[in-house]
Amino acid sequence: MQPQYRNRHNFMIFGGFLLKATFELAFCCAASFSHSRPSFLSLDPSTFDNPVPVGSVLYLAATVAYTDPPLVDLDAKSSVTDKHKESQFTKVQIRVDSKVRDIEHGHTKSTGQFNYTFLLEKSIKVMPRTYSEFMVWVDARRRVERVDAVMDESEIAGETSYGATHNKKRGITE
Repeated sequence: MQPQYRNRHNFMIFGGFLLKATFELAFCCAASFSHSRPSFLSLDPSTFDNPVPVGSVLYLAATVAYTDPPLVDLDAKSSVTDKHKESQFTKVQIRVDSKVRDIEHGHTKSTGQFNYTFLLEKSIKVMPRTYSEFMVWVDARRRVERVDAVMDESEIAGETSYGATHNKKRGITE
């Protein structure tokens, strides 16, 4: 990591730079997976586990963790709904793991995990092959279900996006 990306008052890399780097990697991963241009939907809450000092090496790894609608519906009690049958849009969750290696000592530490959700204008699905991939898939599925539940609650409560709420207060209708 280079000094121009450091915080103003210490020798650690600014968190916004890490978010920018992980977002760009997640965008490229979604684009290469789908062969189309993804639209950003959300970033799950993220924490920075360890600081990234200036002069260290940052490793980023992106994985397509989950697609919604899923290839297989795991709920035995429910059948596949109409929205899952023929959807032209797919939500893709990309997981970016970041690690930092200190050059002098060779120690590697995890610096965080970032989960980005993108929308694709095509029907594309992913299915895990190994046990570890399945664990990542299940975690991502739970995250998507949590976000969907929050979105449903906000729609029921009549809340809208900031722009629509702001426009209503100003008397602007669309």
